[in-house]
Amino acid sequence: MSVLDVFLLYLACGAATFPLTIMLVRGAVSVAAPSRATPAFHRRLDSAMGWSITTWILAVFVFYVIALMIERQKPCEDQRTNQLTYECKKFLGAIK
Repeated sequence: MSVLDVFLLYLACGAATFPLTIMLVRGAVSVAAPSRATPAFHRRLDSAMGWSITTWILAVFVFYVIALMIERQKPCEDQRTNQLTYECKKFLGAIK
């Protein structure tokens, strides 16, 4: 495995780790000292988690685009995607 493969695998595993992170943060808040668990604290926490999931979703889209760009740089016979370029579709006989 190349470094790029390991990095992409690490990014893909974020799909499993994000829900676990949310559970961990909520668990830490539930055992926090009652003086810190004010309504303002919970509003800030909810805001931070909302931004976190928004950023995570956008990162997934960026990851998909980068993976697609890497795949399109391969020769037509080696591409393993249904998003083939026009030239590859023509080369492979999908377009006459």
